[in-house]
Amino acid sequence: MRTPPTPAGEAKRLADLYDYGILDTPAERVFDEIAQLAATICGTPYAAVTLVDGERQWFKAAHGLPRGEIGRQESICGHAILEQELFEVRDTVRDERFAGNRLLDGPPPIRFYGGSQLSTPRGNNIGMLCVLDREPRELSGAQRVALEQLAGIVMSVLEASRQTRLLSWFGSLLDRVSEEIYILEPNALRFLYANATALRALGTTLDQLRGQTPLDIRGDCDMDKFRGYVRELQAGAPQVVFESTRPAADGRSYPVEVRWQLQGTRGLPVILSLVQDISRRKAVDRMKDEFISVVNHELRTPLTSIHGAVKLLQQGAGGVLPQAAGRLVGLAVQNTERLRQIVDDILDLEKIASGRMEFDIETLDAQAELARVLQACELAAQAADIRLALRGEPALRLRADRQRLHQVIANLVSNAIKYAPAGSEVTLQALREADRVQLQVIDRGPGVPDSFRALIFQRFAQAEMDTSRHKGGSGLGLSIAKEMTEQMGGRIGYESQPGHTCFHISFAGQP
Repeated sequence: MRTPPTPAGEAKRLADLYDYGILDTPAERVFDEIAQLAATICGTPYAAVTLVDGERQWFKAAHGLPRGEIGRQESICGHAILEQELFEVRDTVRDERFAGNRLLDGPPPIRFYGGSQLSTPRGNNIGMLCVLDREPRELSGAQRVALEQLAGIVMSVLEASRQTRLLSWFGSLLDRVSEEIYILEPNALRFLYANATALRALGTTLDQLRGQTPLDIRGDCDMDKFRGYVRELQAGAPQVVFESTRPAADGRSYPVEVRWQLQGTRGLPVILSLVQDISRRKAVDRMKDEFISVVNHELRTPLTSIHGAVKLLQQGAGGVLPQAAGRLVGLAVQNTERLRQIVDDILDLEKIASGRMEFDIETLDAQAELARVLQACELAAQAADIRLALRGEPALRLRADRQRLHQVIANLVSNAIKYAPAGSEVTLQALREADRVQLQVIDRGPGVPDSFRALIFQRFAQAEMDTSRHKGGSGLGLSIAKEMTEQMGGRIGYESQPGHTCFHISFAGQP
């Protein structure tokens, strides 16, 4: 007796076998009938559907034989799976591979074996459909063809069972998702599928839902709007996002966000719809709006009055102050100004995020706008012993909002003053950049730390810098500058190394 060798790619073969989940499962009528049909066609008393595991040959179906398992080393099927064509042993006694195999002596004795491989789509043989006899014999051509066809049917049944099992597993996985998931037919917008979360939200079953449309579920649905979303998807939009409402069990409604994506499945397009309860998000938005209102009305207004009052005191409106009082008033002016700037940053950021910041885009002279910003920042530069210089090409025109452009450049200049060494120069200049105009703010400071570069335009980000003039701000300035620049159709960036940092913004040029 010769032990069957291990086939090449054994790990992949076993992976395919285990993927079907068929080992050690109860008898099934379909496999039993295929085995019986194979025996009838081939005129043999015995037939079997076998699967070859790592150490054994297991019988999924057996006709005329006991159903169970035998060792792989003693099995004929262990040899048969090594071949790619029908495997036939006309007389086991005369075949040196099986001579001396006591299992073939019975009961029942096995003198003939004919089998067709059970081959997976990846070409791995996981078992056999075989017929056996007590006497030596030979299959006819028609019997060989029939046996191969029946083996193909076995694999089709295994594939269908695997797909059903995967679909059941996938469905149970989707049922655990907290979001509502629907699949709709795009033309009539009929429901094809819904997960358990969706069915609970609608108070229906999948059988009741199939074939219905959103209009059948809720009479107030705007089907024309829905069909417009479908046209957007069919035109190439990656997804469509919109808000709607859902009726709750207690009769109230709650807000939801709906995401539609068009998916192709074997040539049949469907709409994948994800529905998420956004009640908590809406509550947070209301809290944010209330906070912004408090900041704007209850904090900003009195803060502006306080700042104005201490500024007047500093300027002598209340008479000459003692030296100690003057220092305290100066500190109050400095800190109320800083608080006012933080409040303004928060309000600006909220306007940008909510889309309520308006931009009046017009044609501007680049050098003239830089000169205005320079003049506004002159006092702050002098206090820090920094010179402001204006350079660059004249007669460059760009498209931007004047007020927002000044705000962005002033922020960049303020940062440059903050980090530039005393006695150095901060340069403002305008340059042509192909069909765009670039505005630059250059300082001679220590540069942007490597650890901070990935965060530089993020909200509330602040670098750790060794400078006595670096007074911590809100960490919102560069984030606001970036968002304002991009809202105006511009781009922002920077280059930095010790002794030279250049922040630049660019906009479409105008002849």
